[in-house]
Amino acid sequence: MPERAVQLIILPHRPVKSEAEIDANLDGPISILLSAPGLIAAWQGFKFEEKYVRIYLLLWSSLEDSRAFFTSSKYDELNTTIQPAMNGRKIDWQRHALLDVSTVSDEAHFRSILSSPAIEVAWTKVVEGKVHGYLDTFAKAVAPILEAEPGCDGFFISSQIENLQDQILLINWKSVDAHHVDFENKQGFRDCITALFDYYAVFVVPWHIVGLKKIFGDF
Repeated sequence: MPERAVQLIILPHRPVKSEAEIDANLDGPISILLSAPGLIAAWQGFKFEEKYVRIYLLLWSSLEDSRAFFTSSKYDELNTTIQPAMNGRKIDWQRHALLDVSTVSDEAHFRSILSSPAIEVAWTKVVEGKVHGYLDTFAKAVAPILEAEPGCDGFFISSQIENLQDQILLINWKSVDAHHVDFENKQGFRDCITALFDYYAVFVVPWHIVGLKKIFGDF
């Protein structure tokens, strides 16, 4: 049975006066995506650090279903009709990860981020050949720290399919400040960095998804 796939889409809308205007511009094109075969559920939010950037989190029945849509004429139609809203900007859609490939990528961990007021997104580039060590260290050293942190309500991590050295780490924080102000000033944060430091090919600069809400599916 194919493994379900998570996909993150980053859609940089042109600057406008209101969220309602963004909705009006995107609802039509995005409805094409929401009718795609194999799409289980979809959520949307905004990038906290760039208020015009809309984020979509998708769950597919399989990686092949996502690839079938994004190489189809339907995606060509979506991409064509959405261009006026983007004013030359490009959709970043090639970020997929599989569910259930480790103890920290199972459905329970994925569900734990879906009600988050602020999802930390950390693209983690791992040193060549060290993915196993990174994931093992994360599960043994970092996961217990996050699970004990009052401001953290869950996390999900899985290798990015487009480049398996890269990890998609999503963390559920009670707020952006719970992450950047509270947690980053604690010894636990320093312990996480120390545990993973030798695995980083590039130091991680995280960002956040806020206002996440479900727009499709019954997952």
